[in-house]
Amino acid sequence: MLSGLVRDALEEPDERERENKLRQIRDKAQRMLAIGISQEQPTRKPFHWVLEFPEVFLENNLSKGFSAIVGNPPFLWGNRISSHFGDEYRKWLSTVHSSSHGNADLCAHFLLRSQAITSDNSCAGFITTNSIKETDNRISCLEPIISSGTIIINAFSSREWPGSASLQISTLVFRRGSFSGHIFLDGHTVPSISSFLDSSTGREKAERLSQQSGMSFKGVDTGGLGFILLDSDARMLNNLRNGSQSLIYPFLNGEDFLESPLLNASRKIINFSGMTEEEARLHPELISVVKERVLPYRQTVKRKANRERWWLYNEPRPGLYKAISELNKVLVNCAHAKYICFAFCNPKTVFSNGLNIFANDSFTWFALLQNSIHDSWAKFYGSSLETRNRYNPTDCFETFPFPKQSITLEIIGDLYYTHRQSIMLTRQEGLTKIYNRFHDPTQTDSDIQTLRDLHIQMDNAVAAAYGWHDLDLAYGFHETKQGLRFTISETARREVLDRLLELNHQRYAEEVAQGLHDKKGKGKGKKAEGRGQKAKGKPTPGTGSQTVQGSLLPDDTVTQGELF
Repeated sequence: MLSGLVRDALEEPDERERENKLRQIRDKAQRMLAIGISQEQPTRKPFHWVLEFPEVFLENNLSKGFSAIVGNPPFLWGNRISSHFGDEYRKWLSTVHSSSHGNADLCAHFLLRSQAITSDNSCAGFITTNSIKETDNRISCLEPIISSGTIIINAFSSREWPGSASLQISTLVFRRGSFSGHIFLDGHTVPSISSFLDSSTGREKAERLSQQSGMSFKGVDTGGLGFILLDSDARMLNNLRNGSQSLIYPFLNGEDFLESPLLNASRKIINFSGMTEEEARLHPELISVVKERVLPYRQTVKRKANRERWWLYNEPRPGLYKAISELNKVLVNCAHAKYICFAFCNPKTVFSNGLNIFANDSFTWFALLQNSIHDSWAKFYGSSLETRNRYNPTDCFETFPFPKQSITLEIIGDLYYTHRQSIMLTRQEGLTKIYNRFHDPTQTDSDIQTLRDLHIQMDNAVAAAYGWHDLDLAYGFHETKQGLRFTISETARREVLDRLLELNHQRYAEEVAQGLHDKKGKGKGKKAEGRGQKAKGKPTPGTGSQTVQGSLLPDDTVTQGELF
């Protein structure tokens, strides 16, 4: 409101009248700022851009923006903006920047705004979170900025914060308008810089593929630790009756998954999923624990369903447990980890929301996910948390164009997995420590070297499944953004990414032609096929023609009592 009044006042041709209007606006602003301020508190001093820079913001000004902007905008992930500034502020950001994804970092909005208020042939330079080049931030911010004709002329894709905080940042400089100078990326001259903050030319975003939908799931959001059983509960557990013991499940989190040689959960959890309150009360020992530890907090949360159904998890993921109900084992990986690694776990487990679960129990699928080709894709299209990889199934799995399956993949997947498990048991080490050895060139023990040899065989089998017999993966110890790794060469990695993206676009075009991405047609087709039916068979990546277990079972089709 004040912005509009200021604009009107500044455009007043009579100087005396203009000053009078501005004085009234200042008085009104001071009164508004004084609301809620006590005498002991300092008066708030606003910085109003229109008042400070009328030569930039007046509509009739010929400069149409700043000549240069330098900044270090605040970093705040999108889903935390509401809790800090309120829902209305987040809605306003989405309205002002319609290209923005709802989960975009606050930093991304600063860059979008800065690009909008710079003039032609201007520059803007920023220190940003290093996630600015990843997933939602890249799509919301860097893609629309570059597509508008603005170019990035200097960038460091990832570097350590020079201060005391343990933080990875990116730095970048935009140029609006023509530019004939050198472009620098990480200190080296390059032809151009993409929205991924790399020197790839013409690389586009990957599309989500319909054939992968319903095959991957996030773990359970319990809504707190109150459901987890403590050591002090051991005596109570020994006296359970009325079938209550069947409601005690292993609770597997990311730490257990990465550190346990047997991939075992270190804690147990009470699980009332699918039960009414009356049914839960038939187990008095367990409901009393949840009532004491969970109910007080649940009475304070904003979400009505969580307040009223306090004995249930925040997000029990019924679709997940329906999809894996008939499997003897299930593929799992950790959402945030030093290495992207997959392993089989017991499906009769409550998986934490720090884990991703894939509805399949075949060694073929293990081979298709654990290999270096998928690893390259997941690191490029995924994101990071500090120096750890962040594997989001939506970005890393649902976009990945799988090759055709073969018996060779099943065999090599089994060999690799069995050998890795034997190393973990013999050394009594979890996945992270085993892969620390795997990527350490000083580790020359025969068991680690055999694991490397099997990894090469697995990668070659996957490349053959794509028909890439001409591709030299050039295995060795190579420097990467994550440090020294035993992996394919940088040249091979770039070639793999280009081929996979081309295949992703080809598959997506085929699905569009089949009407699989038409919202009306897709929705009707899935509901008509899925209701009242049980999906059979296992997920079959790369074929696009077989029924996928779990893909026809949205969460809202699962009734109470069907979760486990």
